[in-house]
Amino acid sequence: MSGDNDSKKPIPASNTSIQNANWSGSIPILLSLAPTSLSSPTMPRPIHKMITRVTYLHVALHEEVMQLSSYAPVAATGLLASAPFSSMSVEEPPDSPTEDMGGESGEKSGSSDNVTDQESSKSPVKTKQPNKQQAVYPECWFEDEESGVPLRWHLFVGILYDLMKGNATMANCSSWKGVSIEPSQYNFLPWRIRLHFTSYPTDHLLPLDDGSPQPKLENANNNVDDSHDRIITLVRRIFRNSLKAALFLQYASSKVAMSINKSSHVKMWDAVLQSNYGSYHEVNAELQAGISSPAISIQSNSNPTVVKDDQSDIPQLIPVRLMLNGMPAIQKPIKHQKDAKDNDCKKRPTELLEQIGKCHAPPYTTLGDVLAGCFPNHFAVDPSTGWVSVTSDDSTLYYCIQGVQPSLKCAIVDLWKALSHPDHFLYIIVVTE
Repeated sequence: MSGDNDSKKPIPASNTSIQNANWSGSIPILLSLAPTSLSSPTMPRPIHKMITRVTYLHVALHEEVMQLSSYAPVAATGLLASAPFSSMSVEEPPDSPTEDMGGESGEKSGSSDNVTDQESSKSPVKTKQPNKQQAVYPECWFEDEESGVPLRWHLFVGILYDLMKGNATMANCSSWKGVSIEPSQYNFLPWRIRLHFTSYPTDHLLPLDDGSPQPKLENANNNVDDSHDRIITLVRRIFRNSLKAALFLQYASSKVAMSINKSSHVKMWDAVLQSNYGSYHEVNAELQAGISSPAISIQSNSNPTVVKDDQSDIPQLIPVRLMLNGMPAIQKPIKHQKDAKDNDCKKRPTELLEQIGKCHAPPYTTLGDVLAGCFPNHFAVDPSTGWVSVTSDDSTLYYCIQGVQPSLKCAIVDLWKALSHPDHFLYIIVVTE
């Protein structure tokens, strides 16, 4: 019997495998054009697509935006004076010289009014090559169809989805009272998103133009890429600044953030564009090589005990962003161990093991410790054991990290290693209303 039980024990997954699974996981969405942005006689059909959690909406839906912009030519071409789309920039030859396939772009193709059918048939047909103007990304914004909330373009897709799912979960909590269905089982898929080309909500979203000059993008092969315009460049700058902020919190110094060379930045951004965790992990490992924190030591009254396992790469500070009810994120560094003033940290390791056996809180910082410290009205600490639990008034509270709801007893450093985003932040979503 013991052999059978041992064979059924789950094999613990490594942090790398969990991160790879997060990068590989996708969210099914249903993208539709907003009626207010329609300038065509017919409404286009909604588009189904799978997008990863660790990308941005404007990046993941680039081709779909270009496609739907052809149904809103006034918005797409009027705002930025560009052609309506680029992914369909090669035109087929018209059946007749009077047929116009591209609106204004067709008038600029060079065909004159006095060209006869015979001349047009003899002349070689030239397909229109994509140019810089055609590749310009139209100014647009996205909206959660169910709630009508504008989606913040500077946040990762997974974070936006968790926020919207949390809001929908709490909105339907009243129907779950007395029913066996749990709020976490609420079906929110496919995620319905509405695309707008007009009436940009400046009071809810950051502007899509920061006023700074837009440099040309380069890929990992140092080739200049003009196919993206200022919007994609702005999204990349947001990611870069967020990464630098996380590294500053993690190491309490700007040394690491300032040491990143241009090639590493380009490789990390290409990894986000392609959702390639292998490339990202390679650059990230090189970035933090030789900068790991010293081994952890548990101080006692006699001799200190040094933990020499695989904990030498544990950072002393964990960059965390907490978002309560969709409000701006609370950004702070979290110590992976509790302060030495705590009673548990002053005791011998044997005493710690005895207390853990009696269900006492360990000396490392848990997810519950972080939530109780930031949101004491919603998470309470049991004075007898030190463990954290959700308050009785918030029995239907929703919280998650990367779409999952880990135990409040999980170590914050383990969650950061396995579930952090490409910008090194661990995002914790909490919804109470």
